[in-house]
Amino acid sequence: MGTVIRIVAKDVRRIVGAVRGKAWSARAAYTERAGILLRLADEEGRVGVGEASPLPGFSSDTIDRCEETLRELPVSDIPALSEDLPIETWLETSAKLLDPLAAAARFALETALLDLAAQERRVSIAELLRGETQGRTIPLAALAQEDEASALLAEIRTAAARGIEVVKIKIGRRGRFAEEIDLLREVREVFGSSIRLRLDANGAWDLTEASENLRILAEFEPEFVEQPVIPYLLLKMGPSPVPIAADETLALPGAAERLSLVPSCRVFVLKPMVLGGFLPTLRIARIGKARNVGMVVTHLFDGPIALAAAAELALALPVEPLASGLAPHAGLTVWPDLAVPHLTENAIRPSGCAGLGVHWPEPMP
Repeated sequence: MGTVIRIVAKDVRRIVGAVRGKAWSARAAYTERAGILLRLADEEGRVGVGEASPLPGFSSDTIDRCEETLRELPVSDIPALSEDLPIETWLETSAKLLDPLAAAARFALETALLDLAAQERRVSIAELLRGETQGRTIPLAALAQEDEASALLAEIRTAAARGIEVVKIKIGRRGRFAEEIDLLREVREVFGSSIRLRLDANGAWDLTEASENLRILAEFEPEFVEQPVIPYLLLKMGPSPVPIAADETLALPGAAERLSLVPSCRVFVLKPMVLGGFLPTLRIARIGKARNVGMVVTHLFDGPIALAAAAELALALPVEPLASGLAPHAGLTVWPDLAVPHLTENAIRPSGCAGLGVHWPEPMP
């Protein structure tokens, strides 16, 4: 069969800058963010884009590792996509050209290749992977990051005014649990049940602390509490009075299968930047679907290309996901102001574009 796509050129550049706004977890605050832009051009002049933005202190890979492996990627070794070659095989074969420990680099490469393949077929990436999108609309969840009560309440009011009904609040800062409980109590007193709460501890507690703290948090009826303990300890958690969501633990080999059997783990939080791209993330989603585990796709304070790719992933999941954590965030301020056509004020919708739907403004060098 004839060749459909042959890669003939590559552009790799680092994007770095100060974060304007709040971006923090229980582990660190991020005042600077960096990412790698990958562009691949085919012989027909199409350009596919991808992004590698590992998060220091969270990701297992680094920005330097990702940049190095993408710069060393030999364009001539990327296989041509022919009409009879499955897309999945093309992606898997191409990914073997990268450092296997650079998960974010694999995400960038997969995104750029899928962008090209979907452009060639005049469909979105989600349609390419799923066959069709069924007109899926996915609600957005907002991330509220203020730690002073009046500011936090104002942040939630702003989200609610946009039609967002799910809010995620970071907790787990050492020695501040009592303050966090007071904040959550104020949120519930002001908003009642009109806002669904998600809480994210970023692995801040040990098993004993988690057991006690989850019991206290049950008062607020959270939709789930994300990653209450460090990754490997989540596999050892017993019954919980509130649903647990797995995030970092999913990056451990074989963890998805084991977590799907843990009764208290009811949600998988999918970060393709950490999990290594579309194909590894979709494999995890299929495992979760078989056990009726809910799915949430979210970001890593990364840039607009990764945000659009995550939106395409959410639209391609084998199960209707829960509200996705892909609302605009402070990490986007580091990058040029690129439109992400999937995002509305309160939802993700099909972009209506062929490919990723996000385009870098400069021509290939």
